[in-house]
Amino acid sequence: MNHLIRFQLEMSRNWYLDIAESCPADLADVQLDKFNNTIRWQLGHILTVAERMLFRAPFLTSSLPSAFTEWFDSGSRPSDWSDNPPTLKELISLLRRQQERLLAIPKEHFDVRLDPPFFGFASYGECAGFVIVHESFHAGKMEEMLRVIKQKS
Repeated sequence: MNHLIRFQLEMSRNWYLDIAESCPADLADVQLDKFNNTIRWQLGHILTVAERMLFRAPFLTSSLPSAFTEWFDSGSRPSDWSDNPPTLKELISLLRRQQERLLAIPKEHFDVRLDPPFFGFASYGECAGFVIVHESFHAGKMEEMLRVIKQKS
């Protein structure tokens, strides 16, 4: 049987990717007054947060360029971008590759205690739990954004 955390990481990422792949490229950068960001920002944000939470501490295997933090960290917004972040297609590809890495995390790692805690989480498994909840929240937000954008188009 698959490890429960890996199963949930796969399930939430698959849901997220299904939504992302249903987004027409011409709608990925539409920003309505109702929302602080865009579909493309949502994709990069999930990629960036998962990378930070599961591939920087404690195992230090991060693979994203530092510019991702500037483009997609909490509080950033597309209106502040001074250069071009990855396209919708590139972000989806990066999310798929990251998913392969997520699913390859050895189950023993989820029991590793973090001292000091990382963003308030005491174990690597707690960090993974946050990634699952965070990704699910943003998947719902992205569905809402797509629905509203399509209604306005």
